[in-house]
Amino acid sequence: MGPLNPRQREYASHIMRSSAALLAILNDILDLASIDTGSLELVPELVDIRSTIEAALRGLEDRLAESSLQVLIEAPEDIGSFVADGKRVRQILFNLLSNAVGFSSPGQSIQVMARKTPGEVVFEVRDQGRGIPPEVKARVFERFESHTLGTRHRGVGLGLAIVRSFVELHGGRVELTSAPGAGTTVTCIFPHEHHESPSNGRSNAQAAPSLAAE
Repeated sequence: MGPLNPRQREYASHIMRSSAALLAILNDILDLASIDTGSLELVPELVDIRSTIEAALRGLEDRLAESSLQVLIEAPEDIGSFVADGKRVRQILFNLLSNAVGFSSPGQSIQVMARKTPGEVVFEVRDQGRGIPPEVKARVFERFESHTLGTRHRGVGLGLAIVRSFVELHGGRVELTSAPGAGTTVTCIFPHEHHESPSNGRSNAQAAPSLAAE
């Protein structure tokens, strides 16, 4: 048929992005169903913290450019690694960053922070968006709870549910701080050494190799 003209390329690009978004939604639903049935198993490995943040960001480069948003990574150069399911950690960060992009206005900044404390690895994603009212904040981690809060953000309300489920499957916890007009910070806290999920014990985390966190 020959090369595509500019309008055809634009249409094809929209179709590709829409298809990728739909695939992500379907995968989220399948992952949540697997967690509910206890069939989702973590695959522990040595996860490089800074590289994982950068990998999650690469999936959002187009949206960041279109929205004129800047992402600042704040993590020590020598922060090193920890034992976790690398694919799921990337998915957690991607969902948090995608959420932050959706609720940010052009020209604002998003911060991604990582640090180690005794016994824990902590990730934070902070935006400068409108913030979340108290009555909405209590429900944001529930499935299919989607709130636009006056922004252009659209979704089916699975992103934060996936984040909480995956973090808890690692034996960690999620915290959210937000207020109207003050932006939102989501903090994911992982155990420094990977261990069996305390909630259901059905992951294969107990088979994790005995690797040092560095």
